[in-house]
Amino acid sequence: MATANDGTPAKSRPGRRWAKSADLLAQGKLKLRPAKSGQTPQQLVYTKLREMILNSKLQPGEWLRQEQLASLFGVSRTPIREALRMLSQEHLVEFVTNYGVRVVPLSWEEFEELYAMRIGLEGLAARLAAEQATPSDVAELRKLLAAITTLADGTDLWTYLREEWHFRLRCYAITGREQLIQRIRNLREHAERYLRLAYNVEGKMQESLDFHRKLLEAIAIHDGAAAERINQEALRWTLANAGPVVRASQALQRPLDKAAGD
Repeated sequence: MATANDGTPAKSRPGRRWAKSADLLAQGKLKLRPAKSGQTPQQLVYTKLREMILNSKLQPGEWLRQEQLASLFGVSRTPIREALRMLSQEHLVEFVTNYGVRVVPLSWEEFEELYAMRIGLEGLAARLAAEQATPSDVAELRKLLAAITTLADGTDLWTYLREEWHFRLRCYAITGREQLIQRIRNLREHAERYLRLAYNVEGKMQESLDFHRKLLEAIAIHDGAAAERINQEALRWTLANAGPVVRASQALQRPLDKAAGD
C-alpha cells in the first residue's frame, strides 16, 4: 500500500489511535544497545520496534509517527523508515495510503490460517523426528527440556518462549528436512505475536511445558503417531487460549477503522 512521501500521516480522522510515543519521550530517549556487533542503526531500531510490538508496548491498530520515533531512538528518520519497511515484510506494521504507518491489527482469520498451516507442518516434523531420533538427539533434547522447565516456574515469558522455540527447532532439525524447517520458521515468525496471547493468565507456561514433556517421551520411544498428535494438540492449545483475545481485539478495532474511513 502507498503512503505519504515521508511515511507520516497525511490526514487525521476520528477513530485514530496514536502510539504513545510522547509518553515514552517524556521518560527520555531509549538506548539502542547492539545485540550483535556491527549492527546498523536500522537493524537496532527494527529489533527494538519489533520487541515493542510483540510485547504490546505498541498496540495493534496504533499509528506510528516517524518523527516521534526518530526522537525517541535518537536517530534520523532514515533508519526509522527502513526499519518500518522491514517490519511491514513481517506483517507487523502496514503503510496505509494517505495516512501513514500503523501496527497491523490482530485478525482471527490470519491467526486461524497461520495455525492451520503450523499444525500440518509441525505435526509432520514431530512424526519424522520421532522416527529418526538417535540416543544423542534424545539426550540433547532432555538438556533443553531441563532448561525450559526451570523457566516455566518464573515470570519471564520472553525468555521462556525463546528457549521453548529452541527446543522445538532442535526436534525438527532431527528430520534433516531443510525446506520443511524453513517453512516452519517463517510461519512461527509471523505467528509470534499471536502466540504470546495464549499466556494471558498464570499457569500457562506450565501447561505448555507439559506438552513438551509428552513430545520428548514420544520421540524417545520412536512413536511417530504420538509425537505428531501431541505437537498438534500443543498448537491447538495456543489457538484455543489466544483465540478469545484475538477476537476481542478485532471487535474493538472494527469501529475505529470504520470511524477513520468515514
